[in-house]
Amino acid sequence: MFKNIKILSSIYLLFICMLCLTGCGEDEALETYKADMETFFSNISEINDNMNSIDVSEDGYVAQILEYLDELDEEVTWMAELEVPEEFSAVESLADEASENMAQAVSYYHVAYEGEEYDANMEEAAHEYYDRANAMIQYIITILHGGIPEGEGITYTQEDKIFGSGYMNKTEDDDIEDNNTENGN
Repeated sequence: MFKNIKILSSIYLLFICMLCLTGCGEDEALETYKADMETFFSNISEINDNMNSIDVSEDGYVAQILEYLDELDEEVTWMAELEVPEEFSAVESLADEASENMAQAVSYYHVAYEGEEYDANMEEAAHEYYDRANAMIQYIITILHGGIPEGEGITYTQEDKIFGSGYMNKTEDDDIEDNNTENGN
């Protein structure tokens, strides 16, 4: 049951490093976003610890795990609703994708375990959505550290050499259109 359910416990530590990399005296929106993201990573770290402390030999452990997954879904939804400062504009679409994938994962986990019979296919689907949500969160961490995320289906194009103004998942047609605009065509 609940194979490979894990939250990236290093997320919180990576975010703390990101805070150290960014300077002081930034604008208020950026400071608010950093504080909100620190809260997010702290909360999911706590949920991760709680999930990992569940004794699967006790009755009711499935209900406990599902409750923690519900909490995790709420946290990711909250994170996706945050106002993203321009410096990290590429994060906005990734946060939305993480939230959508986590909501779907949690929904499927409930179906898999709360039905009259365990549904292995639903658990497998839930696990896939869960992994996607975690991948999006990892991409967000990469961006918050000033890196460019790499992975299946992820493309990134910088605009005006400002990282925060880049586009995630920009198509080749968009690149051609931008090049034509830059060249006066």
